[in-house]
Amino acid sequence: MFIKPVYTEILNIFYTELVKIFLRLVLLCAGIGIIIYGLKTIPLKNYGIDLTNRSIYVERNQTPFLPNWSINEVLTKINIARERSGFSKVKVSDKLNQAALSRLSVILTENDYEGKTTGLTREVAIKNAGYEANLIGDLLLTDFFKSNDPVMDWLANDISKGTLLHPDFREAGIAIKNGQDKVSVYVILVSPRKIVPPSKQPTWGGPDLWDLVNKRRVELGVNPLRQKDELCTIASIRLNALLELGKLDGHAGFVPVLERPDLKWISEKYNVSEFLAQGYSTPLETIKAWENTLGHKALLAGGEYVWGCIYAQNTFAVAIAAY
Repeated sequence: MFIKPVYTEILNIFYTELVKIFLRLVLLCAGIGIIIYGLKTIPLKNYGIDLTNRSIYVERNQTPFLPNWSINEVLTKINIARERSGFSKVKVSDKLNQAALSRLSVILTENDYEGKTTGLTREVAIKNAGYEANLIGDLLLTDFFKSNDPVMDWLANDISKGTLLHPDFREAGIAIKNGQDKVSVYVILVSPRKIVPPSKQPTWGGPDLWDLVNKRRVELGVNPLRQKDELCTIASIRLNALLELGKLDGHAGFVPVLERPDLKWISEKYNVSEFLAQGYSTPLETIKAWENTLGHKALLAGGEYVWGCIYAQNTFAVAIAAY
C-alpha cells in the first residue's frame, strides 16, 4: 500500500487556494471594469439638470416660492381673453401704469377700494397722471394665489367680465405687488378721449382773393379784371349752393344757373366761365392751386377775360370771368 507524502497533500491544498484567489481577482477586475464603463456611458448628471428644469417651484425654509407676476404677463392674459371674444387688444400706457400704482397703494395701505377715504378715485388718479379718458373700468385682485388664473377669476363675475371684455377699451394701466405665493393686481382699462383741436376758421374772403387774382394777372402781363354786378350775382348763387352741398360739384350746378329765366340774358350777352376752389387756408394758396391747374390757369393768364367777380367763404371760392 502506497502512502502519499505529507508535503504533496499540502502542495495540492496550496494550489487549490491559489486558484480560488485568482478567480476572485478576475471577478473583481471585471466588476470594476463594468462600473467604469457605466459611468462613462450613462449621463447621470443630466438627470439632475432635468429634475431642476422640471421643478415648478423651489423651497425656501419649507415655504413654496412662485415666480413674480409681471405687467407684460398680465397684459398678455387680458389680451388673449379679449381676442378670443372678438375684441381688440389693449396696450399699456405709462401714465395709466402710474395711475394704477397709486390706486393699488391706497387700496393695500388704507383699504380704500373706492377712493372715498383718501379721495384718490380712479378718475382722480388718471387725471393726476395727466391722462384724458372717455370711459374707465378697473379690475382688482388682492391676496390672490399666484398659481391661479386671474382672467378666470374676472370672467367668473359679471361685472368684472363686462369690464374685461368691454369693446371700447383701448389702453390699460397695470400695477402689481408680489408676495411669496400671493399677488395683488390692479388694472385700469380706458377708452382715451379724443382731443380735437379747434379748427381755425379762415378769415379771408372774396375781396382778398379778388385783389390777388388781379395782381397776378398784371404780373403775368394781362389786364386786371373789372367787376360786373351781374357776374357777382352768379358767383353768389354758386357759392351758396356749394356751401350747402359741403363740397365742390365739378361745375354741375353752373349751367343750370346760367339757364335760369331771370339770368339767361347774362350768358347771352357774355362768354362766361367759372373757376372753383376749396380747402386752401389762404388766398395765396388758392391762387397757386389755380395757376398750377391747366383748366384754371386761364383765370390768371387769360387775356381774353375782361370782367369778373369772386365770392369766397370758409375756403370755398367761386370766380366768374367773362368777355
